[in-house]
Amino acid sequence: MTQSDLQTAFDFITQDDTLIYGVLKDLHVPRQRSNFADLYQIGVLAFVEAYDHFPGNIEVETHRFMVYAYQAVKWAIMMTFRKDNNHDRRIGFVNRANEDDSVMDYLDQVADPYCNPEEAAICNDLFERLYQVCTPREKRFLVLRYFYNASLKEIAADLNITRRTANNIKFKVQKKFSKLLI
Repeated sequence: MTQSDLQTAFDFITQDDTLIYGVLKDLHVPRQRSNFADLYQIGVLAFVEAYDHFPGNIEVETHRFMVYAYQAVKWAIMMTFRKDNNHDRRIGFVNRANEDDSVMDYLDQVADPYCNPEEAAICNDLFERLYQVCTPREKRFLVLRYFYNASLKEIAADLNITRRTANNIKFKVQKKFSKLLI
């Protein structure tokens, strides 16, 4: 792709960027989301790449190109979601937009088997302190989540509760953990 083709693609999308906003709306991404601007930029780059790879003549087949570009942008953004979800699955807890989430992410980071021994000692101490203040059901949740990396669905089945109740247990554990750090 030449520099002029690249500039033409960027000019084309900046004239009317409703396609990208439409994809984000179709994927139920609110504008208040913290990474909305990043997802928008991913959409712009995917649009430019689709402009480059489109097999036909864009001036003649505008509608066909827009369908092609829409799908390319949607796939690129969905791929970003998949990468985030795979990262979350490896970490263990699902992201949530509140302060408790960052606290659990910290615990997950120091629980990583590739961390240094000092961080592992801190993690073990934090886990033991958290384990001591939990109820028996919350203790079982912690063991299943961190040592077996079980999903909420698996934990709910093991504890014979609903997923919603398992989610509530998760939030209670997060609150207890945040109190330990304060």
